[in-house]
Amino acid sequence: PVAGEEAPGQPETPTVVMLEAPAEDAIPQHLVEEAFRAHDLKVAWATGSLDEVARDAVVLVTVKRQIDAALLDRLPAVRLIAVAFTGYDHVDFECCSKRGIAVANVPGYSTDGVAELVFGLMFALLRHIPIAHQHMRAGHWNWPPGNELSGKSMGLIGTGEIGMRVAEIAKAFKVKKVLGYDVSHNPKFADIGGEYVSSLATLFLHADILVVACSLTKDTRGLIGRKLLRLMRPDSVIINCARGAIIEQEALIEMLREGRFRAGLDNYEVEPLPADHPLRSLPEDRLVTVPHLAYKCHESLRRRQDVTLANILAYLADNPQNIVN
Repeated sequence: PVAGEEAPGQPETPTVVMLEAPAEDAIPQHLVEEAFRAHDLKVAWATGSLDEVARDAVVLVTVKRQIDAALLDRLPAVRLIAVAFTGYDHVDFECCSKRGIAVANVPGYSTDGVAELVFGLMFALLRHIPIAHQHMRAGHWNWPPGNELSGKSMGLIGTGEIGMRVAEIAKAFKVKKVLGYDVSHNPKFADIGGEYVSSLATLFLHADILVVACSLTKDTRGLIGRKLLRLMRPDSVIINCARGAIIEQEALIEMLREGRFRAGLDNYEVEPLPADHPLRSLPEDRLVTVPHLAYKCHESLRRRQDVTLANILAYLADNPQNIVN
């Protein structure tokens, strides 16, 4: 059936299966149910198992949980995958297309939160804040100088919404220049004084601070490899609040261990990051890590639920929005 059209035998109150809570723990389950019930939608939670979920569910909500053929086989009436997240590389698009299932996402809900964490990681490295905190807790005082952000050159890999927000904030900190690399040039980037370069190598050679701000696609997976990382200097910083797999992980670990540059990471190729992963044991003066929390602010998570619900309602009303397939 097309968007909004009732399949034969479909109940008057459509069922929405929640594989994960759209706002995670920012909104209690009973309030999520109330918000959906206000629009005549029934919520069925499947955060643990699908065994008790109605097979006539028409909408499936996921955040980061994998959507594949095996899962969809158990929910044959699903017509919409509502991804309560901006990234959707965990959804099998080919499988959805074959079954006529639409996929919607939530673009831009965490732009400010992600951009703000980029600078949090940046300052943590430039001023050695995590180690300085431990230094104080240990009863010490004297501390060597760090570095200012002012006067540095910043390089952005990707100039979409997040890249643009990072560029705007960087200007407020009086960086010397903002360089950008993107296959699609954003006219707004030039308007705020940004300068595009024609090659990633140019970015790595000339930027003091590099920020990964592009989506993970088949073209960007492993985009930043050993050869590019070798171009960085010991005082260079790379921040990744995008996707871990954009940077070649083995090369990243090896070169951080050698002290070739510094890094701030919020994303990893494998998540959750295993307890024995080598990234957990690298020197703290070279690496600051956080557990994929750039998007995780109360404000952004509430916004994410609102847009997810709106995506579902728009689809059921024959006017779909934010469809990505």
